[in-house]
Amino acid sequence: MAYTQEGIMAQIWVAFGQGAGAIRVSQEAALELRRWYFDAITPQIIDQQWEIQAVQVLDRIRAIGSLAALKATIAGATAISSQDVYVSASTVQDLSDTQLCPPKPPVLS
Repeated sequence: MAYTQEGIMAQIWVAFGQGAGAIRVSQEAALELRRWYFDAITPQIIDQQWEIQAVQVLDRIRAIGSLAALKATIAGATAISSQDVYVSASTVQDLSDTQLCPPKPPVLS
């Protein structure tokens, strides 16, 4: 089965949820994750890089989910917010320093 942009985004959401564990992911948080990744899933990534680099990228997505869940828990929230995703993805990106994980979008509005 060939990879698709939608299929890869689905894998990203699943990995994020695995990292988040039992805490709820708000719709806004899921959409923030999509804002970070969907347009970055280019034909080149789909056709040439995903099969090779998916494991490493999805590990980083799980780390983003774990960090976002921790931030929400510390704040006493019942769900991960879009801000939790933004801050967590920024942190993982800075620590990761890789080409694919993740492209940093414009500042959260």
